[in-house]
Amino acid sequence: MCNITIDSRVLKSKSGKTFGQIKSPSIEGPSSCSYFLQPDAGQRVEIQLYRLVSVGRFNGSSCVGGWIQLGSASAVRTDGAVETRLCGANERYTPPVVLFADHGASMLEFKITERTVRSQFLAFFSFTSLSNTQGVGFHPKGGSRIPHTDCDWLYQDVSCRGPGACVLASPGYPGLYPPHRRCRYLFATNSVHTRVKIIFTSILLPRNHCTTDYLTLRAGSSPSASLLGSLCSERTATLEHPGPNLLLEFNSGPLVPPYDYNGFIAKLEFIERVDSSGAPPTVIPASPPLAALTHHNLENGDGASIDGNGGSNEVFGSSGGRMGCGATIRGFGPGGLRSGHFDTRATSWRSQCAIHLIGASTDVVQVSLFNYNLRLQSCRSHIEILEGLHEFNTRERGDRSERGDRALLRVCGPAVREARDPSGRFLIRQAVTSKGANLTILVRRASSQTVDEEEFVDGAFAFHDEQHEGTASPDATCAATHYGLAAPAHGGVSAPSHHHIFWNIEERLLCTHRFIPASNQSVTIEIQHLDRMWSAEPTGTVGASGCRTACGDAGCECRSTTPLYYHDHIALVAGDGTHLSCLCGDFRPVWLPVVVRSWTSVRLEYSVAHYTYASRGFDYAAAYSFNDDATCGQRTYTTHSGEISSRNVSVTGCLNEFFYQQCTWVLDSNVERQLFIDISSEQDKSCGSWNITLHEWSGPGAQSDAGLAGAAGELLYTFCARHKNHTYTLPWRLNTVVIRLVALSRQQPLYTIRWRSQVVRANNRLGPPTPVPAASAGANTLFLSNTFIHSFIVLFFRNNILMI
Repeated sequence: MCNITIDSRVLKSKSGKTFGQIKSPSIEGPSSCSYFLQPDAGQRVEIQLYRLVSVGRFNGSSCVGGWIQLGSASAVRTDGAVETRLCGANERYTPPVVLFADHGASMLEFKITERTVRSQFLAFFSFTSLSNTQGVGFHPKGGSRIPHTDCDWLYQDVSCRGPGACVLASPGYPGLYPPHRRCRYLFATNSVHTRVKIIFTSILLPRNHCTTDYLTLRAGSSPSASLLGSLCSERTATLEHPGPNLLLEFNSGPLVPPYDYNGFIAKLEFIERVDSSGAPPTVIPASPPLAALTHHNLENGDGASIDGNGGSNEVFGSSGGRMGCGATIRGFGPGGLRSGHFDTRATSWRSQCAIHLIGASTDVVQVSLFNYNLRLQSCRSHIEILEGLHEFNTRERGDRSERGDRALLRVCGPAVREARDPSGRFLIRQAVTSKGANLTILVRRASSQTVDEEEFVDGAFAFHDEQHEGTASPDATCAATHYGLAAPAHGGVSAPSHHHIFWNIEERLLCTHRFIPASNQSVTIEIQHLDRMWSAEPTGTVGASGCRTACGDAGCECRSTTPLYYHDHIALVAGDGTHLSCLCGDFRPVWLPVVVRSWTSVRLEYSVAHYTYASRGFDYAAAYSFNDDATCGQRTYTTHSGEISSRNVSVTGCLNEFFYQQCTWVLDSNVERQLFIDISSEQDKSCGSWNITLHEWSGPGAQSDAGLAGAAGELLYTFCARHKNHTYTLPWRLNTVVIRLVALSRQQPLYTIRWRSQVVRANNRLGPPTPVPAASAGANTLFLSNTFIHSFIVLFFRNNILMI
């Protein structure tokens, strides 16, 4: 029979069974035949294929001439690249090829597109309950299907507590998986001490097709995260790695005969295990003429000193640095710990728990809370993070008032926080930054421990040296400011090394260092070392081609067809948002160093397109120096004549050295005058490299954040270096003018600006008078009329006297 409908409920009512045999009629091609399979609610469709006779052939990438396929009845696809199509000239399958359909009504289509004498197939069908555990069908356990995806799943540790609680497999397992699929399985942990163990009990992929059919495991939630391992020819395997995120990706190519493979099945376990920190990132020191990197942070290592008092918990580098109640962590001295994780569950139960963080005199302390559970009502369970060093004592009421004045954060029970939301995304960070060098974490909880619902808090800390690493911004994840009058004259910055506090970041990481020179200073930033940078463009992005760097006379530029935040990069940005230089992609070391000298504030942006705790982005090293010079800035001149000339500054001689200037000078006078400004230059540069502009004075703009630069009103004239020399005569009574220099070039601008004033007497002015305001026009007309009448009367009387 052909072109029939098989309904599960009708079949059950007539025969009492939900399975049967399909034996197609013997047809001559070209021809087609279809079978509409309608399962009942809560059922799936299973097909077992035993025999194919003259049903097309495989050409190396797809079936041609004929095929049999199982697809959705709502929209049967005809593209062989996405549908499960089987073909063969004369095939007997033992065991049979198994196909599953979980999308409701299905269509089994048998189609011959070439001439044949006899084409036929033999198969068995079954309508099986989705909750049936006795059949051959596999049912995922513990995970949640990610909406709007074909075959992506999320597995979290909170859903996989017991043994065998989480099981995953390739789509259609144990049947044949669909071709040209990319299925992703995200494993997410809520604790820094949790490791993910994946036990592959069976891996069966087509032989010699590892370029198309394979498994990969990545350290993060993005397909662009670093690769931890790949599987193809193995039959079983066990992989174990720390979180917080791991991404397992299953890729399938075209269906290749003889269809004797069915993908993989694996058990998933989340294991609580202490994990020691890795080695600190390497930092290449700076080279002359700038100072070398002067500050190196110490990461958790062997012999880390953690002191305690009384029954304190002693932690050593070999134990992974898991700190609990009673710990005192010092961020200085031999073996000092600059960052790490803490967890009150790491030590024996105490109702009153204190953790002390003691930094050097120039340190501030950063703390981020990941998870906590407080059960007692009315704040009897609580967490306090306090400035300075504190202890629980008997003077509870007075001590509580004193601590309240120094509390940076207070969390009252009952309260529960988990690092992730139900969809697996990290929650917004709950973090504080101290004002001083010491900080205390106090936790009060129930007098006895509850096994089922333990009260705890875990998180991370980091010491930040403001003298060498800049003034930390308490409202930003990773930002610091270096002030020219307070910071060392020479110093260095590098990629962040306090990764513990970034454990719950799984997205773009943007760290900034802002350098603000004083009014008589400039700042020089030299990027000296740079690792290979990568891109994290979303899969399927139109025009995705990575990022490359192009350097010219106006700095280095990042070029990409997709937004820049999809690419790792280092950028130097002026205070007004002007991009001075940007480096991305495979930037060649021979092009380094890249040097920028600026007379305005500069922001160094370190951007990792997709940061994970396991793969921490690229490394870089840069040196900076604040230079004492008054070449540029904002100044007001009240003299009637004068001169402003460029000054030579020291250069490094590097290929990619750039000068950025934004200078503003105001020529001001309280008497009426005519102003002549002469500008000259010996350079032959374009206006894009540098230019000098003359503007009218706009008084209200001077009150803005831009200062005198904001007072630049209507543009009067633009001077370019190629003009060589020009004298500009300002209109009469235009007593105040704003002169601006804007430059971004490999060469320092060379120019001379001279001005002189002529106080106007009678008709010696050379420029046209400025228009008279309309409000005073009538008064001026009246004045002229009265003068004319008076002159006429005097002349009349003189003439009469002479006649007499």
